[in-house]
Amino acid sequence: MRKKLIFLLLVLSTFTGYSQRLSTTFLNDYSRWQFDGESIRSVFIDDYNQWTYNGLRIQSVFNSDFNQWRIGNDVTIHTVFTNDFEEWIIKGYGKSIRIETTFNDDRERWTVSGDVDGVMRTVFSREFDRWEIDVDFEELPNDLQFASVFIAILTSINH
Repeated sequence: MRKKLIFLLLVLSTFTGYSQRLSTTFLNDYSRWQFDGESIRSVFIDDYNQWTYNGLRIQSVFNSDFNQWRIGNDVTIHTVFTNDFEEWIIKGYGKSIRIETTFNDDRERWTVSGDVDGVMRTVFSREFDRWEIDVDFEELPNDLQFASVFIAILTSINH
């Protein structure tokens, strides 16, 4: 019996999940975030058109239009339908990622599919300042990772 228990503990201890936390730096301030030990912040106070993360810059393609975004010259983010912020496509480096709400009109839970799979969800219901990101980012470049996490930030701003 003891050997079975030790074996079970050994198996469970080798399980590695992908869960990471995205959270605002300050309460009710959606211009500053923490993710994976790094800071994400808007470039200008109360202007959500440009952001920085770990040396990367993301900006809206058109000023005050949150439907299309670009990270450098390699990664694009856009809504599938204009002004429908429940379904997004991220493209870059020959990869395509779809992020969409798990349920209609519920922006607290998102499904990630395509070249990477996973889920994103708020930690607490109706509170958009903390997210659990369960996506295996290991094979993705940093800007594709950032693009995926950025959908949660946009959702929080627009809730």
